[in-house]
Amino acid sequence: MSKKELELFFEQVEKDHSLSGVILVSREGEVVFEKAFGFASRQLNVPNVLETKFHIASVTKMFIAMAALILSEQGRIELHEKPAAYLPELATLDRDITLHHLLSHTSGLQDIYEVPNLRFEMHKLKNERGDLLSYLVKLPQLFRPGEGWSYSSTGFILMGYLMERVTGLSFAELMERYVLAPLSMTNTGLDVPRRINPGRAYGHTVKNGLVVNANNDRLSVFEEAPGELYSTVHDLKKWCDAMFDCPLVSAQTLQMMFTPHGQVNPALHYGYGWFLAPRFRMHGGGTPGFVSRIRQYPEQHVSIILLFNSDQTNPDTILSAVEPLIVG
Repeated sequence: MSKKELELFFEQVEKDHSLSGVILVSREGEVVFEKAFGFASRQLNVPNVLETKFHIASVTKMFIAMAALILSEQGRIELHEKPAAYLPELATLDRDITLHHLLSHTSGLQDIYEVPNLRFEMHKLKNERGDLLSYLVKLPQLFRPGEGWSYSSTGFILMGYLMERVTGLSFAELMERYVLAPLSMTNTGLDVPRRINPGRAYGHTVKNGLVVNANNDRLSVFEEAPGELYSTVHDLKKWCDAMFDCPLVSAQTLQMMFTPHGQVNPALHYGYGWFLAPRFRMHGGGTPGFVSRIRQYPEQHVSIILLFNSDQTNPDTILSAVEPLIVG
């Protein structure tokens, strides 16, 4: 995998896909390729740059999982304990659910994003002065804990609330203290779209054949709830490097992230905050106007970071096409 090969590959990708975002590829901790494409704001004609901040959506789950492992290593939480032991409001959950189930998508709790008319539901809840936590614990149980696998953002949001209670910190503060600051990720934080955040891209989508500004995430009306992060490719490279160098937790604890805890399909498993395939590990995120992917090839010590502010781009197609350059 040479720099020239990657330059030629992504040059063709840019022609084929009309990219809007930033791509970074690193090997052994060194940047092999990085480039910004398209516009951070179409309406203001502002181009994306390497420093542009993007909403990373469910890539945030990696960071929630890491914070949980840090607190576990410190003895402040036990991953096979019941959630209500730390957050009594969770006592109404199935009595067999543990923190492990929440972190591995094996709890059986319905995904909040599968709720019909979710945007309307959240605005209604907000207008009626309800709270997101009380809403989440009432979602249906799809199967017995540990007896299946189903992607559920619900479990990770509940982990956010739980860790807030354990630490006495807000979600933004606990992310900063336990994960972001130790890794010097100074351009990453809780993404609250209504706040002014210099350098953050607008999300774009296509409607009736026209590029338009996308809506915010459907849960963003609850600004103080555990939410999703914004970041840059350079900050996420620091995160990717930490998955090899292990500065936050012991090697034994870190390995729990990459241990198959749930089976997605015959060829894919889920650890804590990572999908695990035979040759790579990854996680993605998607929300109106934004698509993100991190994929790592552990044997080759290669990390690929894709951050797009156009939800019309399919990053998995790009990743599958570039894989032969990485693994041969």
